Amino acid sequence: MYKISNSCSRAHIRPTDLYAESRLFFVLEPEVHLIEKYFQEIKGCFTRTNVKCKGGKEIDLLAINPISLKKYHVESRVSTAFVLRPEATYTKSGKCHKNGLDYFAEEKFDHPRVKERIREIFGVEDYARVLVVWDVSHNSVINLANEKFGINIWFIEGLINGLIQRRAVSGSRDDVLRVVEFLSALEKQRTGEAYKRRLVRLGAGYESPEI
Repeated sequence: MYKISNSCSRAHIRPTDLYAESRLFFVLEPEVHLIEKYFQEIKGCFTRTNVKCKGGKEIDLLAINPISLKKYHVESRVSTAFVLRPEATYTKSGKCHKNGLDYFAEEKFDHPRVKERIREIFGVEDYARVLVVWDVSHNSVINLANEKFGINIWFIEGLINGLIQRRAVSGSRDDVLRVVEFLSALEKQRTGEAYKRRLVRLGAGYESPEI
């Protein structure tokens, strides 16, 4: 994805160099990190995240499969508080909740600065547009997104399940994928004898003793 510039391997490192480089590793949202892993492990893509554009715009993720050359522009709005709607809602003060298809089409996918930056990187305008969400207000939103805006709606649950089924999280030393692995293991235990024994231990206070 990214690599540290050569300036960091020299004997004298400027503080500004470290700051500029370190920002690449601290601005990645957890859901974007998980989405990136899905494209790498499942789709076999090279990825680039948090792509800066002119005018302060930013792209969550760009991906390309080196064999098929299929390209993706991916944005995410994984929120359990706001499901994706046809039109965005606003606060009383007029601030957008960023939960509408109209917002994402205008600000994230069709904005001139964004499309210009993607052309610079991909060299073409033929690429898939994907919006990853937690849920939608109605299933009709999925068709509306594709037919009106050319946006494919994916659900984060499906990406997580894909990683689990492919065992891409098994034994991972990646923090986010490691958590997914633990959650997957717990889910599998819920109907088994091991889970029943664990409930007994919890009830007896063995797994959460008072200190």
